[in-house]
Amino acid sequence: MQMSNLPTTTLIGIAVVLVVIGALLIAFAQNTQEGQLLSITNFDECAAAGYPIMESYPEQCATPDGRTFFKDRQNLDDSSMTFNGCAVAGCSGQLCVSAEEAAEVITTCEYRAEYACYREASCEPQADGMCGWTQTLELQSCLANPPAIDSSEPQVF
Repeated sequence: MQMSNLPTTTLIGIAVVLVVIGALLIAFAQNTQEGQLLSITNFDECAAAGYPIMESYPEQCATPDGRTFFKDRQNLDDSSMTFNGCAVAGCSGQLCVSAEEAAEVITTCEYRAEYACYREASCEPQADGMCGWTQTLELQSCLANPPAIDSSEPQVF
């Protein structure tokens, strides 16, 4: 076999240049990704970038750098969240309060099995005029024996 006529120092120089070019390309790609991440400033941009959306009220989108954006309540479909002045509230949708109170309600984001019962329940004015969950036989039965939480799947709030 014939060896290359290039001196060893030339080969080392070429290798160093290739390593530097590779490092610059990697740094540029990381800088571009970081710039795209930092350009996210609201829920819609976060969702459009494909970051996870948490099932909560209001919905939340989380970026890998730890920022969380809330879906603007004005953008929510009011017909699905309010009825006759009552609104579903709470991080897990477990409360039924007046529509005026809903914007001010702050709850912790734990999830209990019985919260699933409220997904099909009616949040509306009760006989006393206050907002509350209408206690149908189905709701009462579900609350007495709530569905099991599937522990094999992570709970997203």
